[in-house]
Amino acid sequence: MQSGRKAAESVKESAANTSASAKAGMEKARATAKEKAEKMTTRDPADKEAATLEKEMGNSDAELNTDAAKAHNEATRCLVESDGPRPGYKTRGTEPPETTTATEDYVDDYTTPAADPRYHPGPTSGGAYR
Repeated sequence: MQSGRKAAESVKESAANTSASAKAGMEKARATAKEKAEKMTTRDPADKEAATLEKEMGNSDAELNTDAAKAHNEATRCLVESDGPRPGYKTRGTEPPETTTATEDYVDDYTTPAADPRYHPGPTSGGAYR
């Protein structure tokens, strides 16, 4: 069954990598379309150059995001294959139990709205909690 788990994790990694590549492709296409639109609406060569530089920055950001996603996917797969802790799940016993203080043990003893100091009569409703 161990080989089945490895195969499943490999498939998940491949799907995640494909998704990251598709997202990067969409970001690049969006940057290219924005560049073309800006170049068509301006006559200033400096603005056209700025649009080209912005497109190139968008393309490089998309590539960096893709590389980061692929590295994260590979690290996740390696962690799962090594029977390490699963991403997104907490393991028992790693954190000390939380202690309570006297203020956290407060119990509301008020039984009626009139006895509750938070109760303020409103102008039309006859009373409401704030």
